[in-house]
Amino acid sequence: MREQSDDFGMLGAEAMPPVDDRRLVSRVLRRVSESAMGRRLPRLDDIDPWLVGDDWANCALVRIMEPRDQSLFIVVGDHLLPDRGVMLDRESIARCPATTLLGVALSFLAKTVDGRSLLMVEGTAAHLGALVLYRALLVPLAADGREIDAVLIAANYRVAGVGENAAPSTRLIWSHGFGTHQR
Repeated sequence: MREQSDDFGMLGAEAMPPVDDRRLVSRVLRRVSESAMGRRLPRLDDIDPWLVGDDWANCALVRIMEPRDQSLFIVVGDHLLPDRGVMLDRESIARCPATTLLGVALSFLAKTVDGRSLLMVEGTAAHLGALVLYRALLVPLAADGREIDAVLIAANYRVAGVGENAAPSTRLIWSHGFGTHQR
């Protein structure tokens, strides 16, 4: 895992994981970093369905509440829903099963908020009845540049093939910490 500098707005190439625009998390990371331009943390207002285009179906926004388990989904894209036909928009995050792809990503919510860190994780998880290989990005958002009030989750996945890791697992592959002071 590489820990990164405190400046999000104009990250240098050495500070970011390799960008591969074929990967959803790379595209979202690039778009979010461009929209934040020089601020400590991006704002919820920076995140808009047009910003992530066709990738929006693989994204979720969570409003952070205290206590943390009372946090709410603002919106969940169709491809991240833990069950077809079950809408989670404006619902408690507690409604999302912990063993699903979205539930696994949510398990990093505290690390994202408390550590003021953008995280990239990858691994295997159950999703819609199949084992999938996934990569997810969690982006802390702050309207005032300091207090994290929401988190963007973007995740892509594919069904695991025969012989690929059959046990659910997750590993943190990249982290970018944000300082506590505001510019």
